Amino acid sequence: MENILITGGAGFIGSHVLRLFVNTYPDSNIINLDNLTYAGNLLNLTDIENKSNYRFVKADIVDGDQVFSLFEQYGIDTVVHLAAESHVDRSIVNPMAFVHTNVLGTVNLLNAARHFWAGTGKTHRFYHISTDEVYGSLGEEGLFTEETPYDPRSPY
Repeated sequence: MENILITGGAGFIGSHVLRLFVNTYPDSNIINLDNLTYAGNLLNLTDIENKSNYRFVKADIVDGDQVFSLFEQYGIDTVVHLAAESHVDRSIVNPMAFVHTNVLGTVNLLNAARHFWAGTGKTHRFYHISTDEVYGSLGEEGLFTEETPYDPRSPY
């Protein structure tokens, strides 16, 4: 059985992704890791909260020990990383919250994946989906690819 960790699953986009995974992959364990900050709302998930393949964990990806513990407890095979600080207005008021969540939190997830997946011989996947606050603006033309570098910025 596959164990899929989805971060930020109580947010607007995350709840739609989470619902899709829970309903599409009934033979997989779907673990929703969300810190329930201003953007997270468990009411977004009432239709799946009692599904047998769904688990909710309230935790912060900035806490590396919690992240490692989740990988160990659930045997995470796949990460769909959606958790991020993404409101530009908030980045002006408190830029360190963005650094902690978007950089340190992502590094904690990557470190846990590297630690638990190294040498297993299994195929693992790590998807990082985010906003222009993390990836930057594309411009008038072009496409983002796997090789596109991070280019965090605020238009203000």
